[in-house]
Amino acid sequence: MTTLPPEDQNSSGSAEQPQSPAPPAPGGEAPGNAAPSAPQAPEQPQYQPPQPPVPPQQPQYQAPQQPQYQAPPAGGQAPPSGGYQQPPAGYQQPVADPANTITLNYWLSVFFTWIPALIFYLTEKDKGNPRALAFHRDNLNFSLLRTGIYVIVLIGSFIPYLNFIIVPVAWIAQVVFFVFHIIAAVKAPEAYRTGNAKAFAFNLDLVK
Repeated sequence: MTTLPPEDQNSSGSAEQPQSPAPPAPGGEAPGNAAPSAPQAPEQPQYQPPQPPVPPQQPQYQAPQQPQYQAPPAGGQAPPSGGYQQPPAGYQQPVADPANTITLNYWLSVFFTWIPALIFYLTEKDKGNPRALAFHRDNLNFSLLRTGIYVIVLIGSFIPYLNFIIVPVAWIAQVVFFVFHIIAAVKAPEAYRTGNAKAFAFNLDLVK
């Protein structure tokens, strides 16, 4: 067995001694570990005063423009105003065409015989148009002629032994006069405009 010298024993013994930990740092903090920081307080929102509402803009007032004065024309005549102007001397209001009245009278008389013919004759009598009045008078005469034939038919139907002759003849005459009245109603307006005197092929002057 080999024995070591005393110096070697002391060195080996000193090497085996454990090292003691370093003393803690002042303040109780372990080395290598930092102390936790304190939590930060939340920031307070900055207070902003409310802004006053913007007042609406006032409409810009524009003064009305003054009408420009125009000097009157030479000769002392005042300019015409924008209102109602008097018609010039000799001006006449437009008058309805008498041919339209004649057309209406004739066509109504075709279906209603003497009633419209008499009304138009009386209304047109005092209007001072002799040519138009002549057409209305002819229409009234022909309407009365048709009415007379119709009366003959009614009376003849009550006469014994004659009704077989009078009634058929009167009815044929009534139809013929009805057709003539239609032809006259078509020709009357043109006859009035062209200056022709008559619209009926034949007539009786019962009213003069």
